[in-house]
Amino acid sequence: MKTPASLAGQVALVTGGSRGIGREIAAALAEAGCDTAVASRDLEQSEASAAEIRRQAGVRTLGAVCDVSERESVHELFVRLREWSSGRLDILVCNAGFPFEPTIFNTPLEATPPERLERWYLDVYRTDTLGSVFCTYEALPLMMARKRGSIVYVSSTPALAGYKGTPYTVAKAGVLGLMRDVAQEYGPYNIRANALALGDIATPATFEKLDPGTRQAVALKAPLQRWGRPEVGAAATLFLASDASSFVTGQTLVVDGGILRH
Repeated sequence: MKTPASLAGQVALVTGGSRGIGREIAAALAEAGCDTAVASRDLEQSEASAAEIRRQAGVRTLGAVCDVSERESVHELFVRLREWSSGRLDILVCNAGFPFEPTIFNTPLEATPPERLERWYLDVYRTDTLGSVFCTYEALPLMMARKRGSIVYVSSTPALAGYKGTPYTVAKAGVLGLMRDVAQEYGPYNIRANALALGDIATPATFEKLDPGTRQAVALKAPLQRWGRPEVGAAATLFLASDASSFVTGQTLVVDGGILRH
């Protein structure tokens, strides 16, 4: 039986892969044997992360620039990816998301300033939801041609449980809808689609923006009474991307320390 690490010779793309959870995901896939492309809005960071992963894992890597909220930028990324991988893509991880802004995240709908209402919702939606749509649109022909592929979408627990009606909740819920449609429509091509619903993960984008008291209060919400580390997201992604989950598609894997239990 193949192990979750049996990914030698495959090609993976991780968006938002230069730091935080995305960086850990890219490293885990590379350690499992994948040639791995790392994309982010910062070319220098992408190339630096790709180079470090290449040194550590000994696989081929690519660092590329991409703003997933712009369709043309995503298309240009895939032009480069196809050249680099000879037209192959086995694993797509849609991890890129709108930068965490506590004000946007914590402002209830009715308290949103009217002059910011449309901008807040559309900005987050374009990055999280449409960004995943654009990447999937480009990836599907590559996977359909080989009749295999695994797509992992990174969502969050508010998409399942609700929060305050914030733009992040709405956008991440859209990602889950996309995942289910892709699983349903492209299963006959042996393309699987699944999602992670991440809870409180300690990344520079979230953990470091909170004061110590808030950090502790957040940790104590979970039955495990701690924050998750980025590595747990990487491990869950590795499972969903690999043949260890070959009969799993259309599912949302909750990684939150036990807060959601349904």
